[in-house]
Amino acid sequence: MPLTGADRLGHVSRLYRALTDPRTVRDCWDRLPEDERAMVRLLAVSEETALTLPELATHLGISEAEARQIAVRLYHKAIIAREGDDEPLPVGVLPRLFLPRELTSLFRRVQDEIEAGDVSGTPLRALLALLDDAEIEEAAETWGVRIIPGLRGRDELTNLILNHVRDAGHLNNVVRKLKRDAASIWQCVRAEPTAAPVPLAEAAAAAGLSPDDPRHAQRLRDALAELETALLVWHTYRPDGSRWLFIPEEIRAPRPAATDGPPAPEPLAEPPAELPAWRHPHALAWDLLTVLRALTAPDAPAVADLDELPRSWLRRLNRDLWNRGPDLPPTGYISFLVTLADAEGLIELEPGEPVALTSAIRAWRDRSFADQTARLLGWWLGLADWVEGRPREEIEVWGAEWAPFRRRLLAHLTGLADDAWYPIEAVATWLAARDPELLGSTLTVATARSPAETDEAARRRAAIAEVVSVTLETAVSWFGLIELTGTGRQPRAMRLTPAGRAVAMAEPLPVDQSPAGPPLRVLPTLEIEVLDPSPLRVWSLSAFADLARLGEVSTYRLSQESLIRALAAGFEVRHVLSFLTNQAGASLPAGVEQQVQAWAQGYRRVRLTRTIVATPDDPGAAQEIREAARAAGFAARVEGQSVMIEPSEPGATEAALEAALRERGLAPQWSALPGQIRPRGSSRR
Repeated sequence: MPLTGADRLGHVSRLYRALTDPRTVRDCWDRLPEDERAMVRLLAVSEETALTLPELATHLGISEAEARQIAVRLYHKAIIAREGDDEPLPVGVLPRLFLPRELTSLFRRVQDEIEAGDVSGTPLRALLALLDDAEIEEAAETWGVRIIPGLRGRDELTNLILNHVRDAGHLNNVVRKLKRDAASIWQCVRAEPTAAPVPLAEAAAAAGLSPDDPRHAQRLRDALAELETALLVWHTYRPDGSRWLFIPEEIRAPRPAATDGPPAPEPLAEPPAELPAWRHPHALAWDLLTVLRALTAPDAPAVADLDELPRSWLRRLNRDLWNRGPDLPPTGYISFLVTLADAEGLIELEPGEPVALTSAIRAWRDRSFADQTARLLGWWLGLADWVEGRPREEIEVWGAEWAPFRRRLLAHLTGLADDAWYPIEAVATWLAARDPELLGSTLTVATARSPAETDEAARRRAAIAEVVSVTLETAVSWFGLIELTGTGRQPRAMRLTPAGRAVAMAEPLPVDQSPAGPPLRVLPTLEIEVLDPSPLRVWSLSAFADLARLGEVSTYRLSQESLIRALAAGFEVRHVLSFLTNQAGASLPAGVEQQVQAWAQGYRRVRLTRTIVATPDDPGAAQEIREAARAAGFAARVEGQSVMIEPSEPGATEAALEAALRERGLAPQWSALPGQIRPRGSSRR
């Protein structure tokens, strides 16, 4: 810690405050070498208050000389002290080493935290029990609880804190007051879609800080102290001793306490006459793969804005979607999926350029559908905009707090009975009356509807109900958290699904069991039945076959056109046949392989590869350029004083190459060709 001025007493005072701060001691422990940790651990947990060097050496299994070296380092760090005198033996007393009382208590606390293991799933009330009285009072004050010395005990303050935490408005006020470094760390941990802990180093990097950089150490400590005081971010330890950060579930997903508000609406006496068709449990994640494949296909329409996609193209795409409309995809569905894909880093969006896949698609297709859905849900719940309602022309909303709104909305839905159908308008009206602050306190709504209410409070409830209805009919339904029925003039009805209840209760999504046997069946008709769909299978099949129908057993169809499309994209016939044989677990039916080979014979491919020639001013930079190119997904080789660079991975883009070069202190400049402002090759595919 920096010490300014020449006031020795002031320095001592500052050092004492730092040495007795649990957060500083925890930070100090992270930076100690393992041999010093071992000695501190021994002195902290030993039944004896002080030990001699020979005793320390024996306990640690090291030589006395090694023990002395470690002890000297710890002494200089003001962690251990000595008792005894400097008189030579046998006259003098053998010095004994110990931790000061305050440090003993704090280092024991660190050891208890490490031994507790991963506490990220611990309820907030139990976490609060780990804090001392002063920390509880400090946290309560941060959350707006009035501190009355001697009148409000620890238990009362804990209950008041928990009540304030349930209020998204209080949470927003606390978050808004965070300083820049703390806010960056909060956003990093908050953005983890699965709510899993985030490594301390990763969170620090998000704030531009390095735990190993002495220049950043104080800023990082201050940011973590601010977050921990506010109860927003807590720490936990992994078996390897590394420190990770997490947000308690009560903070991440505030749930309103039970209220005396209006009771839930009555369910329909009879189920709707026409129930919705079966949909895959992870229909939205499946649809995302379908849309990404369509938007990045060679024949994808080139438009400056996704809202300008041709209706004819959208009609064809609509037939391949689980969440489809009567003729076109539901309003806003494509842009909603693209927003989630962009948040996950699966695509590149450049104004006026086609949508381009990034290299992250490879890891994404290898995930399970359940994992994909969980991550996409996490992104949606944390979005700061109302992306699901933005394309609607009949309603505009300003000043809403969207992330808290979504979690509170889902939490309220747990008040609905299982397997019961409710009029969706009745549910929306109930939620608006139950939680008038559902969308925050600064809400403004402009709607094409003409509310009959003249009372301002009633008009506000009507506006909230309309926003709730839109959210239920779009994102909540698209994710399969509710089922919807009723179209046209029929009243819309909804029921909560098991997945919806799990998400609302912050529980894992239900996992589907894979059926026994091979995942695919190839028919002599050149149709492929998908018995066990997975993202990898869906993604692969869509590359060389056309979707014929979606259902509990979905079917793809091989054709000459679909095969030629795959060959044009770089596939080989052997890749197609090998995939089908392996996935089917048996030889292909007679005639299938021959037909595929016959279709491929008429395809005369000429492979063209675009090469970038990088010529540095400094010939010694060629190796750096080569490393940068490889990091960006390119193959590179040095020829003379130039570097020949070619794409080697899907998603390798010029923008990524330029960024990788800049990271290494190189300044990429394009040479113009005759008649051009910049060279060709700006395709983002």
